[in-house]
Amino acid sequence: MNANLAGEFKDTGSMLEPRYFHCAVTTELGVLVIAGSGGIELYNSLSQEWSARAVLPVARHTCGAVILRPGVVLVAGGSDAGNALRDAQLYDVAADCWRAASPLHTPRFGHTTTLLESGRVLVVGGNNLGPSGGQVQDSVELYDPLGDLWHRQGWLPVDAMNHTATLLPDANLLVVGGFSGRQNAALANAFIYDVASGQWAPVRPMPMPLMQHTATLLLDGRVLVAGGANEPFGPAQNHACIYDPAADSWELSEMCVPRKDHTATRLAAGQVLVVGASDISNPENARTAELYDPLSGQWVLTAQMPHGRFGHSASCLPTGEVLVAGGARPISHPAPVSGAEIYTLARVSHQGASTWAGVKPSR
Repeated sequence: MNANLAGEFKDTGSMLEPRYFHCAVTTELGVLVIAGSGGIELYNSLSQEWSARAVLPVARHTCGAVILRPGVVLVAGGSDAGNALRDAQLYDVAADCWRAASPLHTPRFGHTTTLLESGRVLVVGGNNLGPSGGQVQDSVELYDPLGDLWHRQGWLPVDAMNHTATLLPDANLLVVGGFSGRQNAALANAFIYDVASGQWAPVRPMPMPLMQHTATLLLDGRVLVAGGANEPFGPAQNHACIYDPAADSWELSEMCVPRKDHTATRLAAGQVLVVGASDISNPENARTAELYDPLSGQWVLTAQMPHGRFGHSASCLPTGEVLVAGGARPISHPAPVSGAEIYTLARVSHQGASTWAGVKPSR
């Protein structure tokens, strides 16, 4: 594969607290990093500084967070000291304050949380683990911000956690893969949730089962599913496949590096930046990043991070750069880290393909 790469990671100062398996949302004030520890923080891309914000009333990780409307963030579910949460909170960005929202019907972590075009929020699957045990969920809930109410929806056809949910251009939702407790296996299943009827329909399954993968909507309406594991506690995979909703078909591809618990971020020009990995057998993979070009279908390695990580967040900045924050080192007893870096894509070219030009740093 002929490639000419020019991308770089630059340190942007550490967060105030180490955290992993947290959430990150982009607000009008900057990138808000939530959970993964007790506090929340705001990154200002103009000053390149982190600042503490009002403490989340209930600490958690592996939760869901979405921007309900400008200046208001919903955080739902998650795990606190190994126990799944029903708790949901609303955060006012400008006022820097939290207030309780109605709780979920079912406590859960490892679920997906998706803002629909209607302004409502769909929560799918997860695990309701508590002191007396728990199980992987097939339950689905819809949050109505106008009434501050959660409504039960049609059951997912299979229980799933560590799956993905992607909002499609037609406003319906694609749910792919995950882990099923009933089957004690990773899933190849794919389903579409019809927002009008509130019901699920199976679509063509993936070529292989995956959990702990990523799913990214491409500019042309297809969905890139990348990495993950094909069994519980299994090794990271380099599988990638692209789902075409119009044809109900999958196209196989392969990343340069096996990954799970990584991030995949669509850049402004349409390429996808994939960062980090959980791969104890080869910890150096956690330092790597690669780019997928939907036009050529090629994967190319780009700059390496100074330190490997997984379970981090990756957020697009107004400059076109990507903020990579937190995560954990790929060691036998991972501990959260506070480091953060900015990725800048300057130029990537393929033989016979067009040049990608990213935004230069504003610093």
